[in-house]
Amino acid sequence: MMICPQCGYERKKSDDIIRATECPKCGIIYDKYKYSPDGGKTENLTSHSEKHNDVAEDKKKIPIEKLVIYAGIVVVLIILLHAFAITPLINYLKNKQNTNGLKSDISSPMENPTTVNDSNQVMRGNNSSDSEHGQSRKELSVADIIRMNKDSVVVVKTSAGIGSGFFINRDGYIVTNKHVLQSTSRTEIKTSSGKVFQIRQIVQEDLDADLVIASTDAPAQESKPVQINAGLPESGDKIIVIGNPLGLEQTVSDGIVSAVRRNNKSIDFIQITAPVSAGNSGGPLLNMQGEVIGVATFQYRTGQNLNFCVAASRIIALQQGLQSSSAHSSSGMEQQTPQGREVYCYADNGGQVFFVDWRTSMQISRPDGSLDRVKYEKWVLEQIGGNPDTINPEKEARDDVEKNREQLFKSVFPHRSINDGNLTAAEKDWLERRYNRHYVEVYNQWMARRNDAVRKYNSMMNEFDRFNASRR
Repeated sequence: MMICPQCGYERKKSDDIIRATECPKCGIIYDKYKYSPDGGKTENLTSHSEKHNDVAEDKKKIPIEKLVIYAGIVVVLIILLHAFAITPLINYLKNKQNTNGLKSDISSPMENPTTVNDSNQVMRGNNSSDSEHGQSRKELSVADIIRMNKDSVVVVKTSAGIGSGFFINRDGYIVTNKHVLQSTSRTEIKTSSGKVFQIRQIVQEDLDADLVIASTDAPAQESKPVQINAGLPESGDKIIVIGNPLGLEQTVSDGIVSAVRRNNKSIDFIQITAPVSAGNSGGPLLNMQGEVIGVATFQYRTGQNLNFCVAASRIIALQQGLQSSSAHSSSGMEQQTPQGREVYCYADNGGQVFFVDWRTSMQISRPDGSLDRVKYEKWVLEQIGGNPDTINPEKEARDDVEKNREQLFKSVFPHRSINDGNLTAAEKDWLERRYNRHYVEVYNQWMARRNDAVRKYNSMMNEFDRFNASRR
């Protein structure tokens, strides 16, 4: 039988009508009380149960906190593992796969029959592979490319004018156009820092490609060489030109590659949309990795934004001591052009004529393949502004004096009329000397113009005669 811990009442069978957990006498709930160890007093079991629950909850809290800490450690370990192990491993496998693919293309040329039969396709095919492989190379910003190359680009100053050039080694050697640096007499370069150094001599030249390598007095610390990429770009590739157009130093222009063309002397020219002007000649053409892929050389005056650069492969040939002009003569490459092939021509900013097999505004070949000298001569006269024989400096000077006689009179006697007949002998002599001085000035201007036209005419006609002789 149940004995109440509170009042000591012994539960009887007749008390079954009352809940078995409740004392019939004092009404306590047995489960909420227990015997106290100090003399039979009871304590509230509910509070004890609550304490027990609190302790259990505290015990539960400890594993949860530890679990959070362990989870954080695991997350950090996963991040570190991904950054320093998994990602480098993936990049290594990708690069290895790309390298294997490129080596496969190069080592198996016979898989593509066209690369054997067409030398032009050989170069373009390799460039295509290089381009696909080069997509993984980082493309620099324009600002980064300028910072990378501005100290390499120089102003080339000659007695004839200003051009551009760039260092190719620490020995002070520069590359520029032949038409910019005809000789080393009274020539110098100016670096981006404003320092001026003398040009010593032309050490290599490529007349066909209009390129020269010249040595200068620039020390190693001032001679920052460019990086050269001899591969040809693809049409649509973005490019940058740095030069000194019209004397505006370190001018930057950008654009894209319009096309890659080859003339009858197997010289590759890169046609670009980047604006270039007189003074840009000899400056570097850069890809978006900051590498020199060409040299700005000429533009079409008759077209709009038609600018051309010699491919950088010619620089490599010069650096190796190969003179393309003699190489062409010894190998007979000029004779490879069929007599029936169409021939066109163009002139650069310096008046140098180039004969090519791709279409320009001037075709000089007849249907049978022979060259039309009369037609070419008419074109030359248009280029130089007319026939030099029609320029009469004496007549031009006399006409100019008559045209400006009153203005000349006013320059001597600003407050008198040209019809004033009261001039003294001394005044008339003074006025006559003023007329004669103006006559001499105009005469010299027209004489210089005629001499320049004669020089250009003879030079351009001689170019035609040499080219025509090489085809026979």
